[in-house]
Amino acid sequence: MRFAPTLAAATLAVALAACGGAGGNGAAQSTADTITKAVIANDVGTVQNNLDDSVRPTVTKTSVAALSDAMQKLGDYRGLTLLSSDATKNEYTYRADFAKGAMNVVIKLDSDGKAGAYKAIPT
Repeated sequence: MRFAPTLAAATLAVALAACGGAGGNGAAQSTADTITKAVIANDVGTVQNNLDDSVRPTVTKTSVAALSDAMQKLGDYRGLTLLSSDATKNEYTYRADFAKGAMNVVIKLDSDGKAGAYKAIPT
């Protein structure tokens, strides 16, 4: 698979805005799944609605579209599998499985349960 040329354009990363005590794996997985599905659908509004207020403006139509294209090339989305977590940081890493490959998704939740960071990385 040839991800190297598109890695910079296809990786949506939003800066960590806040990191608090809310969440847990269930909330993190649900939020990560919602954002991932919205990215695949190229739905900027839903992506932004699941982000912390301070990072929402950093997500653009262009960045979501680039990541959407990369995810769509991997085929049908099959869900997330937890790879690791750090509850003290509210940071969770998942493998997003697709019919033709996978990406790692890292999400950090803020104290309100919104994503303070979401990053998808081709594996």
